[in-house]
Amino acid sequence: MPMPWMVKLGGSLGSLNVLGDWLKALRNIPVVIVPGGGIFADAVRSAQAQWHFDDRLAHRMAILAMRQYALMLSGIESNLTLASTETLLNNKAQDQRARCWLPDPDELQGPYVEASWRVTSDSLAVWLAQRLGAKDLLLVKSISLLERRKTADALIQDGIIDPAVPDFLENLTLNMWLSGPDDHDQLVEKLARPDRHFCRVER
Repeated sequence: MPMPWMVKLGGSLGSLNVLGDWLKALRNIPVVIVPGGGIFADAVRSAQAQWHFDDRLAHRMAILAMRQYALMLSGIESNLTLASTETLLNNKAQDQRARCWLPDPDELQGPYVEASWRVTSDSLAVWLAQRLGAKDLLLVKSISLLERRKTADALIQDGIIDPAVPDFLENLTLNMWLSGPDDHDQLVEKLARPDRHFCRVER
């Protein structure tokens, strides 16, 4: 069964109290949550800068950072289910509850996912959306956007999404949206009319 919505909770939300509000708003909605990397990914960047190991290893460590963030989310919201396989993620349609992706570094290797810092959890959220057949993907950021439409290139230039997002969006019919940190109120209604409440990412 195709998944209607996926929601990526940015790692930068980890320092904001609204992260708990987002989890409460999402827990009883049949969505898949994609974790960011947050402070755990920052630790990988710092370690690579000091020890100069290659991007392939850093990429693997950054995926493990997303797993740590997901575990933290489940610690904040005890009703959140963690799942690593597509089958388990799609089972959310059976119980009408949110599930959080535990990405597998072994799965995210190879030519289809570039092992570099061009690819972050934003791009991986698009990759998973394709695998699950999602219709809409919401990226929740720690900054608020006033625009209702903005191009992917402009968002990359502003440092809001990662540079590989357009590559992953190519040939997809996925609708991609951005929200700020305070859009968790009345979330069901907002997801029903995203054009009124979120910023659409244009190709």
